[in-house]
Amino acid sequence: MIKNIKHKMIKNIKHKWLIKMCLCIVVTLIFSRQGYSQENNIAQYRIVTHSSSIDANQTGHLVVDGNSKTYWEAHYKDKNQFLLIDLNSKQKANTLTIEWGVNFATEYTISIISDHKSEEVFSTDNGIGGNQVLDLQGKEVQFVRIDISDVNDTVRGCSINEVVVLGQNNNRFKPSEVNQISANNLSLNNSKWRVQSTAMVNESVAEISNTGYNDTKWIPAKVPGTILGDYYNFGALPDPLYGDNMHQISDEFFSGNDFWYRTEVQFSSELANKKIYLNFSGINYKSDIYINGKQLGRIEGGFLRGEYEVSDFVNLDKPNTIAVLVHHNDNWVSGTFKILKKKLGSRISNGDMLGLDGPTSLASAGWNWLPIIKGRNNGIWNNVNFRVGGSISIKDPWVSTKFQSKDLKKADLTISTELKNSSSKAINGKLIARLNGKIRLEVAVTVAANETKTVILDKSKFSKLSIKKPKLWWPNGYGEQILQDLDLEFIVDGKISDKKNIKYGIRELEYKIQEGVLFIYCNNTRILLKGGNWGLPEAMMRMDYAGYDLRVKLHKDANFNMIRNWIGMTNHEEFYQACDKYGVLIFDDFWLANPKNGPNPNNLDLFMENAKDKIKWVRKHPSLAFYCGRNEGIPLLEYDQAMKKQTELLDGTRHYVQNSAAGTLSGYGPYEVKTPEWYFKRRGATLHSEIGIIAIPEIESLRKMMPKKDLWPISDMWSVHNYQDSRSHKYTDDLEERYGKATSAVDYSNKAQLLNYETGKAMFETLQSKQGSGMILWMSQSAWPSLICQLYDHYLEYTASYFAVKKGSSNIHAFWDIDRNEIRVANNTREDIKKATIKATIFDAQGNVVWSQEKPISITSTSVKTSFPLVHTPADKVLYLKLELTRKGKVLSDNFYWLENKNKNCLDLNDLPKADIKLNIVESSENNFYTAKIKLTNTSGNISLLNKIKLKDKVTGESILPVHFDDDYVSLLPNEVKTINIKVDKKYLKNKNVEMHLEGWNTKGLKLDINKK
Repeated sequence: MIKNIKHKMIKNIKHKWLIKMCLCIVVTLIFSRQGYSQENNIAQYRIVTHSSSIDANQTGHLVVDGNSKTYWEAHYKDKNQFLLIDLNSKQKANTLTIEWGVNFATEYTISIISDHKSEEVFSTDNGIGGNQVLDLQGKEVQFVRIDISDVNDTVRGCSINEVVVLGQNNNRFKPSEVNQISANNLSLNNSKWRVQSTAMVNESVAEISNTGYNDTKWIPAKVPGTILGDYYNFGALPDPLYGDNMHQISDEFFSGNDFWYRTEVQFSSELANKKIYLNFSGINYKSDIYINGKQLGRIEGGFLRGEYEVSDFVNLDKPNTIAVLVHHNDNWVSGTFKILKKKLGSRISNGDMLGLDGPTSLASAGWNWLPIIKGRNNGIWNNVNFRVGGSISIKDPWVSTKFQSKDLKKADLTISTELKNSSSKAINGKLIARLNGKIRLEVAVTVAANETKTVILDKSKFSKLSIKKPKLWWPNGYGEQILQDLDLEFIVDGKISDKKNIKYGIRELEYKIQEGVLFIYCNNTRILLKGGNWGLPEAMMRMDYAGYDLRVKLHKDANFNMIRNWIGMTNHEEFYQACDKYGVLIFDDFWLANPKNGPNPNNLDLFMENAKDKIKWVRKHPSLAFYCGRNEGIPLLEYDQAMKKQTELLDGTRHYVQNSAAGTLSGYGPYEVKTPEWYFKRRGATLHSEIGIIAIPEIESLRKMMPKKDLWPISDMWSVHNYQDSRSHKYTDDLEERYGKATSAVDYSNKAQLLNYETGKAMFETLQSKQGSGMILWMSQSAWPSLICQLYDHYLEYTASYFAVKKGSSNIHAFWDIDRNEIRVANNTREDIKKATIKATIFDAQGNVVWSQEKPISITSTSVKTSFPLVHTPADKVLYLKLELTRKGKVLSDNFYWLENKNKNCLDLNDLPKADIKLNIVESSENNFYTAKIKLTNTSGNISLLNKIKLKDKVTGESILPVHFDDDYVSLLPNEVKTINIKVDKKYLKNKNVEMHLEGWNTKGLKLDINKK
C-alpha cells in the first residue's frame, strides 16, 4: 500500500496500452529536438551515484542518458540500494518520471533534496514497476534520491531504465560554434567539437557527416582529448579519479560503443585555389574520416597519423562538416583473470586482452598502478589541423650528426626529408634548407606523380654541412641543451608549395657493450643514466605542452637525464619537445607489454604501419636515445625482425634492443621497498630498466583522493588507489618496524616520508658507487592519484622521495656506501674536480660530535672515488651523519643520514624534542614568477628532520601547486643554516591570500604571510 504521498501523483498505470501511450507522450515531450524553450530534462547527463551495480556495465549514470535501452541494475546480494541524481544546482522541477526496468522496486521511497534538507515525496511497499510520474509542482530540487528496500525478483537486483526530471532552466545544450579557418588559424585543437555514442544516433552516415545536421544535443567535446574526458567535463560523470568513482562509470557504454565526433568549419576566401590538407596526429582506436559526406579514409591503430587532401570537397562560401567515427577496441572486454574492483588483499592483475588490438592505449586496461580506464582512452587524443599549400608536401625532416674526431671540433650534418607529390603529374621544384638562418642550401628535385621521395643533403654535396666549432646538445648534467633551427621550403614556379621548421641538436650517440651491459655515450662522454618510467602521461590523456614542460622540468630538476616511455604510451610531440629542451633522453618502447600481461597483437601489418610512422616523426628529436621492442620479454620473431629492420632503415643512428629486462639490460624490480644495504649489494652495475618505489604521498593529497571516512584505518579504498597485496603491506610492515606503529593517516604519511627519503636516495647512490650504466625508477610520473610508483603525486605535490632521488642523483655527490662502509665521491660531469675537501661528521640528537674526519680529494670526470672508511658503531639511539664536499669555500655537495640504533630501528625518532626554526625570506619577481630565497636557521639545541616549505591559500588551507624548489625536506643540525630557493608562476597566486608554511618531522610549525607582487 501507499504509505505517504506529499504531493499530487499520477498513479502507476497498470494497463499495458496506457503505459505505452503515456511513455510515448513523455518521450515525445522530453526527447523531441523541438520545444525545449519551456521545459527541459534537467536530469539528463547529470552526475548519478549508485549504491552498487550488478557488473561494470549497468551503472547509475545510464538512467539519465536519454536512452531507455540502457539501464542501471543494482547488485542482487543486497536489496537495500539507492540512486542519487545530482542536478548540479537548485532548479525548479515540474515532474519526475521513473521508467522501472524488468526488476523493479516493490518497497522504496523517493526524496528530493535542496539546501541540505531532504523531503520525502513518495513511499510505497507495493511498487508495481512500469512508468511512474510524480508532480513536483515547481519545487526547488538539487538532488533526487531513490532508496530501495525490496525488489520483485529474488535473484536479480533492482533496475531502472530512465529517470527524467522536467523543469525550467537555461538549456545546457548550446548551438555549436563554427571554426573560422584562415592562413593564420589552421588549428582544430579546441572545444568546438561535439561527440555522441552511435547508440544514441539513428541518422545515416550521410546525414551526420554533412552540414545541416543538428548535433545540439550531443556532448561538447575538446580536441585533443578523450570521450570519457568530454562526458566528465560536461558534468555527466563524477570525477573518475576521486575515490572509487571509476566504478560509477559504465565500461560497456564507453569502451564497447563507437562514437561520432563532429565539427563545422568555415574557410576564408583567401584559401581559394590553394591545396587544403586535413591532418590527424592520433585517434584511438580506429576511425573513419569524413568531410561533407565524403569518406576520406580510415586510420587504424592508436598511434598512426593521417593526412587527407580535401581541396576538392570543401566549400568556401558556406560551412563545412568534419565528422569522425571512432571505433571501439575489438577486445575491450576484460579477461577472466582480471580483477575489476580492487580490495585489500586482491592479487595484482596487470594488462588484459586489449593487447590483441595493439597498438592501442594498453595501459588503460589497468595495471597495479592504474585502474581500468573506462573508455580505454578512446577518442581524438592528439592534434588536428589543416595545412595549406601546393601539391608537394615536406614530410618528417630530420638532422643527424657525425663528428669527424673525438675532439668534437667538427661535425658533419645530414639533412633528410621526404617529399610527397599528391598530384597526378610529375613536379619540378627546388628544396631550400636554412640552418639557423645562416647556412642556405638549395637542390633541384623532381617528384613523380603520387610519389613519396626521400631527399638527403650531406657534406658530399654541400661542404657547408661540415660545421666547425659546433654548438652542442648535451644530456642534463653534462652541458647545455642548445637547439637550432632547420627551415625547409619547396618552391614550385616561384611559389612556396610547403614549408617546415624543426628544432635539432648537434650531438652523436654511441652504444657500447661492456661486460655484457649497454652503456650510452653522448659526444664521446659516458652518460650515467638516471631516470624514471612513465606509464601514461595522465590517466585520461589530459596533457598539453605546458603540462609536459612542467613535468619534464621536474625530472631535470631532480638531476634525471632519462625517461622511459614504457610500452610507448606517451606519444605527444610536446613530450619529445620538452625532453629536447631539458636534456632528458628517451628510452622509447614500442607497444608490447610483458607477455604475462596480455596476448600478442593479432595484426602485424597494422602494428608495423604504426611503428614505421612513429619512427619517422620521433627520429628528429635529439633526446631520443634508443628503441626497445618489448617490455620484459622478447617480441615474436616476425615483430622483432620487422621493428629492427625499420629502425635501421628509417633511422639508422640509434640502437634497438629486443627486451627491456634482459640481454644488455636488466630489470624486474624489485618493486617493494628494500633496505639501503640491499640496494648497495645487489643493484647499480647494469642498465636497470625498472626499480620500484612506493612513495606514499602527503596527507593533504590523501585527503584529495578519497573520502574522509576511508582515510583511516587502511581500507579497500586505499587498494583502489593502488595499495596492493604484498608490496604495500610489506611497506607498512617495514615502516612500522623501523619508525613505529602508525596511529592515524597523518602519522602514517609523516612516517612514510622518512622511509621514502631513505630508500629513494639509496637506489641512486648505489648507481653512483658502482658507476653502472643506469637506473630507471618505477615510476617517476604519477598518472592518477596513487599510493605507489611516483616521486610527485597527481596533484603535483612532492613526496620526500623526490628530494631524496634528487640528492642521490646529484652530478657531484658525496655519499656513504653502506655495503663498503666507505665515504665516497662521484663526479658525473665532464670536468675533473681538483683539490677539494671531503668531511664526514657523526652527531647525536643534540648536535654533539661523536666522530669526524676530513681529507683532501681530487676526482676525475665521470668517475667515483673512495675517501675513507666510516667509523661507526650503532648506539642506543639514532645518530646522524653529515657529509660535505667543499672546494675553495664553496659547497659542491652535502648529504645527511640518520643511522639506525643498535636495535636496528629508528623508533627513538618519535621522541625527538621539537626544534625551533627561524625563517628569513627575501622575495622578488622574475617576469611572471614569484621567487623567494628562504633562509632556515635551527635555533634550537636539537636536530631538526625533514623540514618542508609549503605555500598555502589562507582561505582554503590548500597547498598552492605547482611550486619549484631547489631543495626541500631538509634536515638541520643545531645552529645550522640552509637556504632554499623557490619559484612559482604568479597565475597560481592570483586572487589568493598566500602564506608560507614550515612543517617538519619534529619542527614547530610556522606560518608567514608573503608578498606576491
